Amino acid sequence: MKVIGLEGALLDFWVAKSENLKRLPDAPIGGQAEVISGYWHPDIYHPSSNWSQGGMIIAKDWHGIEDGLIEWFGPHWAFIKRISDAPLPWLMRAYVKIHFGDEVEDCDQ
Repeated sequence: MKVIGLEGALLDFWVAKSENLKRLPDAPIGGQAEVISGYWHPDIYHPSSNWSQGGMIIAKDWHGIEDGLIEWFGPHWAFIKRISDAPLPWLMRAYVKIHFGDEVEDCDQ
């Protein structure tokens, strides 16, 4: 499966794998932290649509993410409308790319 086409829950799954997070068997119950350090669950972990989650990833690995986007789109990637209209999913795709390359295996999350 091409990383450039990942979206939604599948993209979030691959971001979690890129972060070396372990999946919780059950979603945290109300009152627990939104994201538990070192773990993720698809009910609470949405870095491709939640800036508070994705932004932390971007901040720590910006140069790698930008390099991935440049490889796909060239140095003017920020001016491409489909990226500027929804930047977070594109930034997360690039993050997955720098960890796994342009393709990832098909899998059930």
